[in-house]
Amino acid sequence: MQTPAHLLRHDRALAAPDAPPEIQIHPHVAEWPWRFEVYHPGLSAVLPAVQAFCSAVIRREPPKRWLSLLGPSGVGKTHVLKQALACLQSAATRGLWKIPTPTGQRSPQLAHLIPTLDLTDYRAPQDYARYDLIYIEDIGSGAALDHRGAGAVTRSRIAELLQLRSQRWTLLDANLYRREIERQLDGRIASRLKRDGSWMVEVPQEVGDFWDR
Repeated sequence: MQTPAHLLRHDRALAAPDAPPEIQIHPHVAEWPWRFEVYHPGLSAVLPAVQAFCSAVIRREPPKRWLSLLGPSGVGKTHVLKQALACLQSAATRGLWKIPTPTGQRSPQLAHLIPTLDLTDYRAPQDYARYDLIYIEDIGSGAALDHRGAGAVTRSRIAELLQLRSQRWTLLDANLYRREIERQLDGRIASRLKRDGSWMVEVPQEVGDFWDR
């Protein structure tokens, strides 16, 4: 049974100054073989936000912003953002996305981070803050404390990294909603999810786990 597309909320921010601008879709993005419905039919409504983000990155349209997919587990948020990262990696490989330098251009530096694995070193937030684009998978992974306190360390490093990623292209997902991120992680991070025209999509609880169907 397909999930009605209207169940997905594409939050373009309540205040007009923060709303994402209309972005002309880049030909590379338009031609990319997106497979949004292969994992969950309801995710087809996410496509406009993801295509707009990827197009803005390739065209280097200021300001540099974030794309966040938030909501329940099992609906395919990670699947979608891996596709976005692959699209941008392809654009970089083909020379469609370059980073200007004082002497010319260079290829962009990208990374896909799993916080519990990639943020174990205290220097990691500073290191990854300099990347041109990163995808942080499941920023809520440090929200719950375990008996050794490892969750608190992960949570602290996620918050530090995201603070440093202001005005930098960033993809992220979480099995939390914005209000939960505000309470469990950091209110400043929750605010930045929609700041400067960033894209934020919240998948409501009605769009259930694909594997429970």
